[in-house]
Amino acid sequence: MSDSIDSEILSLASINKRHAFEMAFNIYWDPLFRQAYRKIQSEDAAKDLVQEVFITMWDNLDQLSQQDHLLPYLYAVLRNKVLMQYRKDSVRLRYASNFTLKEEDYEPSAHHLMINKELQAIIDDEINKMPTRMREIHLLQKEGNHSIKEIAIQLKLSEQTIKNQLYTASNRLKSRLRLYDSSLTIIGLILSGIYTHHR
Repeated sequence: MSDSIDSEILSLASINKRHAFEMAFNIYWDPLFRQAYRKIQSEDAAKDLVQEVFITMWDNLDQLSQQDHLLPYLYAVLRNKVLMQYRKDSVRLRYASNFTLKEEDYEPSAHHLMINKELQAIIDDEINKMPTRMREIHLLQKEGNHSIKEIAIQLKLSEQTIKNQLYTASNRLKSRLRLYDSSLTIIGLILSGIYTHHR
């Protein structure tokens, strides 16, 4: 089952990276979180680690091929991040050598799907509150995948004006997402199309 899902996600990534990410996020967040929580025994720390796993996946999604196995890859990334966490905690270090991760049955939990739905609703609401021109520019880039130059030509505006509007739109979304849940800000930014590379 996971192989066919992985193949579908990675195939979609070549067409629409953000939608592929969202699909992986919906399917794999819950099993990754449960695994992280079992090892860390802290809900907040587990959430942070899984967010880092998805950021790593986003940054490397272009390099993954349809032949790769996404879930084992995500577990491997999680394993490394948990081991790094263990190294920061001398009490947990003695358990690191016995740490193993394996694939397990998974279904997106109702709680997780609710979080994803809430995040998308917040993003959509903030976009709808933007001034008309700002909203149009944001959607042309994030949904229409148009370049700044293409948007400037289409709207008969300078490229600097387009950049300024996109910068302001990005800041509005970031501020709104931080108010919702700072630990999920990066995920929200990826879903909104704002986040493109983890620095």
